[in-house]
Amino acid sequence: MSISLRFQQGATLLEVMIAAIIIGIGLLGIASLQVKAMQGSTDAEFRAKATDLAWALADRIRANLPADNSYLAGNGYTTDPQNTISTCPTAAAPSVCSAVPGGATVAQGTCTAANIASEDIEQIFCGTDFGINDQLPGGTLTLTCADIDTTDADACTTGSEMTITITWQTREDDPFNTGSNTDRIVMPFIPGAAQ
Repeated sequence: MSISLRFQQGATLLEVMIAAIIIGIGLLGIASLQVKAMQGSTDAEFRAKATDLAWALADRIRANLPADNSYLAGNGYTTDPQNTISTCPTAAAPSVCSAVPGGATVAQGTCTAANIASEDIEQIFCGTDFGINDQLPGGTLTLTCADIDTTDADACTTGSEMTITITWQTREDDPFNTGSNTDRIVMPFIPGAAQ
């Protein structure tokens, strides 16, 4: 029995529909991958910014060793026992240590090491177009010290390890399985020690 070939021309409607469904499923998969790639790219950008800000703060603390305790307390920004900064104050920090346009110098004796610490916190956390508050959604800064000598009056004795923790809201769902969608970097360092 022979089949006539003149009735076998073109594709049937059923074949076209199956091909369209397969192509549609493939395009949905590609779109899902694109969304995940964009989320990963944004999260990587936030992590890079947080790392840069943590290193900048660590460098400022190392440059201002006489006031390393002022970074932990008494700076006008840390308001809880964990030394977490989550909002910028409504009033600006005293600007006795701010850089003066044109390279003019601040009068000698008007800017203390504690003033510099407060200014550093202001710039790292609240700085416009640079600070944690501006660059990281829901960003917080926490400074802690594992004091090696708890018998003295210093909150952070020279040679003690300080830890900078920066957290922010992510676009992903719960990367650490903690019940929240925050990410963080934790950077321990010892002020005064070579890095």
